[in-house]
Amino acid sequence: MRDFIRRRRLAISVSGVLAIIGVGATIWALGSHDSSGNLKAADTCNEGIFSSNLEPLERLLPHESSFHSTWSRVATDTSFKITCDNRTSRGVVNMSAEMKNGNKKDWLAGLGSRNTSDASAFKAGTSALAWRKQAAIYAECKPHTEGSSYTAGFGRPYLSITVTANGSAASNDETAKEDLAQLASRIFFEAQLQTGCQEDFTPPPEPPRMTQ
Repeated sequence: MRDFIRRRRLAISVSGVLAIIGVGATIWALGSHDSSGNLKAADTCNEGIFSSNLEPLERLLPHESSFHSTWSRVATDTSFKITCDNRTSRGVVNMSAEMKNGNKKDWLAGLGSRNTSDASAFKAGTSALAWRKQAAIYAECKPHTEGSSYTAGFGRPYLSITVTANGSAASNDETAKEDLAQLASRIFFEAQLQTGCQEDFTPPPEPPRMTQ
């Protein structure tokens, strides 16, 4: 309940136009930014995720007159998913974190036809990969009996983190890969705060470094 209140207050603080609809354990929040000023963390779907550094998102989505950011959170005893959708008229950066049941093979299968040989690895969770249009993190979670949330009945719970760029945000340069990895690390940190997935979790002290 405290988490719901904290999220609700956070959503209300978003500047511009805001709509909040709560049904059960589902929350939606919409923020918009339509001025010529610089983008602020308060203009985004979740101020906490972007408070430390907005530059990765700004590089992926160059400033335009209209920016929209949507937050959703769905949580029950056996499910958890948060989504942050950021878009302009020309590009989209979608970020999500979802609790799932399975192993690394299942996680890789869920990424579709991505070729891991084309990916760069970075340090986050149990395994993390980045391409020029997507970054993904696999994080094994401790079982429900040891305190992780939203994992009741799961034999092998894990968090699946994805950040995907489309449109003008889908750049082909190496900086885009690093920016996607950094955003993935940030939403992983937020998901960890809400789920208690890993026992000795330490937030990333700096942007992740790519390795082949």
